[in-house]
Amino acid sequence: MRARAQIKSHPIHPILVAFPIGLFITSFAFDLIAAIGGHPTVATAGWYCIIAGLIAGALAAVAGALDLFGAVPPRSSARSRGYRHAVLNVIVMALFIAVAVYRGGPFAMPDDTSLTISGVGVLVLLISGWLGGTLVYRNQIAVDHRYANAGRFKERRLRRWDEPVCAQDELSEGQMVLAEVEGTRVVVGRCPEGIVAFSDHCTHKGGPLSDGALVGCTVQCPWHGSQFNVHDGRVVNGPAQEHIEMFDAELRDGQVYVHPRRGAGKKAA
Repeated sequence: MRARAQIKSHPIHPILVAFPIGLFITSFAFDLIAAIGGHPTVATAGWYCIIAGLIAGALAAVAGALDLFGAVPPRSSARSRGYRHAVLNVIVMALFIAVAVYRGGPFAMPDDTSLTISGVGVLVLLISGWLGGTLVYRNQIAVDHRYANAGRFKERRLRRWDEPVCAQDELSEGQMVLAEVEGTRVVVGRCPEGIVAFSDHCTHKGGPLSDGALVGCTVQCPWHGSQFNVHDGRVVNGPAQEHIEMFDAELRDGQVYVHPRRGAGKKAA
């Protein structure tokens, strides 16, 4: 899913996180050198690295929060992983704030207490970074991957089901539009047999089908490759085992409308 905080499809959060990671680890290394060798100048550099890391971490957190709540699909494994990642980052910030306050200023030498807190902070930071890498490289959050004929990603937010999602001529074969209607994420796409509508929620791990590929009458999830028939929602290829929820799509005056199928219940995540 493309990042919400981005500049021309370049996500901001991965750019900013390099600074607190590097600064916090460097501060710990400087403190160790200062404590072992008795170098007050190095200790001062370590303290300023903490302050710079806290500022950079706060900026990265803003971009990360925008991506977490705006790009990561709800009711998915990535959303729960994103929450853990965020909580760990808050803990890291709190630990290094504690170190800065405990030392009281740039000219105080680190002691065993501050070194222990910093060491724990670095350890938690590495665990959080591992989760962040999983979000990017496994869940493809903030990855702008485009496939042949996909066109520009389109997303619409509708207040009611009786509002049109898009014009009929906006969709070429293989293209999709993500519509959020009253909190429900519905994908509208065109396959060789016409326009179809189905849930954006992959039944395996909650991956965003709107960010996958629609080839023929089969949509493939970008996370783990599950494939679904877009006419009846059945699984064409796993690892998913449950079919996806389908919606009715109709054309009126050249506009595409969607609505839940009569008698169809919401499937549990």
